[in-house]
Amino acid sequence: MATRISASRRNNGIMVLKISCPERRNILDEASYTQLIEGLEAAEADDSVRVLIITGTENCFTAGNDLANYQALAEADSVTAITFLRRLHAFPKPAIAAAEGIALGLGISILLHCDFAYGGHSTRFQLPFTHFALSPLGGTTWLLPQLAGHKAAAQMLLLGQAFTANEAREVGLLTDATPDGRALEQAFDCAGRLLAKPFDALLTTKALLREGQVEAVNAALDREEKALLARCRTPEAQGAIDAFYARRRHA
Repeated sequence: MATRISASRRNNGIMVLKISCPERRNILDEASYTQLIEGLEAAEADDSVRVLIITGTENCFTAGNDLANYQALAEADSVTAITFLRRLHAFPKPAIAAAEGIALGLGISILLHCDFAYGGHSTRFQLPFTHFALSPLGGTTWLLPQLAGHKAAAQMLLLGQAFTANEAREVGLLTDATPDGRALEQAFDCAGRLLAKPFDALLTTKALLREGQVEAVNAALDREEKALLARCRTPEAQGAIDAFYARRRHA
């Protein structure tokens, strides 16, 4: 089944982008990224939308980029996932993420580019790029050390260790860890508090917060895109992905 991105507008000025394909753990592919970019463009252009929420299904945020996408990138000269994250980082209105269940790889990159992020206590977070002989994407190699410090970021990125919602909160990846099943509720609560503020003041303040990051994040996105494309062309990465599929077929 294909992952579907649904966009719903609430009367109070909130747009929700929902990632939905629980049968495949809400993995993201080329079509998903196109839909997400279209959702961001629609939210930015619609003056009635003042806050954006990105979420998944009840038990899963997203398992990240479809491994088949990485195989296809061996023949590509750009990465649509990075185009989406570049667009998310530039989104001018407040953006909130709500994650339950799992947030892997690119799912964590989404959290890094949102202004607020909430995750259920049992949510498992992981950046498993090196497990597949790949390198990170989405500005993660710059943004994560800024939040967590170099050693914590190295543990997450080089070792690819899984970590908990409480650990994600402690390093600043999450605004807060919530009881399971309450992350989206907390995101709506945050959105309600934002809607009570003067909108132009929110836009100005977000722009000022991001202004010092723009050059560094864009440079990181460029570096990571180049490095990832190079890694995807290696027999080592293609072999690691093939081995993963083989294990899953025989499980």
